[in-house]
Amino acid sequence: MEIPGMAVATDTLVMGLGGLGFLLLVLGAGADCWRQDAKDPLSSVGLSARCRGLWSECVFDNVADLWTCDIPISYLSEHPAVLVVTRVLVILSAFLTLSAIPPFIAGMKCTKLMHGRVLQKQKFSLAAGILFLLGGLSGAVASLWYGIDTVQKYKLEVSLGIPGVTYELGYSYWMAAAGATCTTSGGAVLITADCLDAQAPKRKQNLLCSPLTSKGPQTYL
Repeated sequence: MEIPGMAVATDTLVMGLGGLGFLLLVLGAGADCWRQDAKDPLSSVGLSARCRGLWSECVFDNVADLWTCDIPISYLSEHPAVLVVTRVLVILSAFLTLSAIPPFIAGMKCTKLMHGRVLQKQKFSLAAGILFLLGGLSGAVASLWYGIDTVQKYKLEVSLGIPGVTYELGYSYWMAAAGATCTTSGGAVLITADCLDAQAPKRKQNLLCSPLTSKGPQTYL
């Protein structure tokens, strides 16, 4: 059976978005720089660079050329609610995205794991799209909440003129946000394509069953 080019392009696009999204989510969660010291007149960090992540806080000494990280004694100890929720949602996002890959491969048009079972392939593909979408939304909620909290704290510290270190969003945050965007987009594209494929036989049947209208001259009795 010949596979339409549009179906192959859709599967390739979704695979690329899903794989890239999962990679960015893992890198963003593992890299401890969700917040970095802001370069403003109130910050006294000329000799060092600071980063805060989901798991530790790191400082790079520009003079000694040394990178050190302060890891908490226990991850189960008391932490800010935004940090705990962000950890949970990012891990959940990566898990859902990874879980979507096996059913997506089984439901791809170009694979022969379920050869001849079109309906089962559509179900697997739809399940993968839902998992991709849920994973992306989990990462998006985590990024949005963490970003709002960081911006609010930064504006408060600047408005009060508090000297010391002020933090802005770091590169790890932007990687996680980009990963959530890719995963959400992949899930939305896959679900839309599956819905269109499911409606195609119905449209074809309605077209075949519709009465033909004659365009020639009509005779009236």
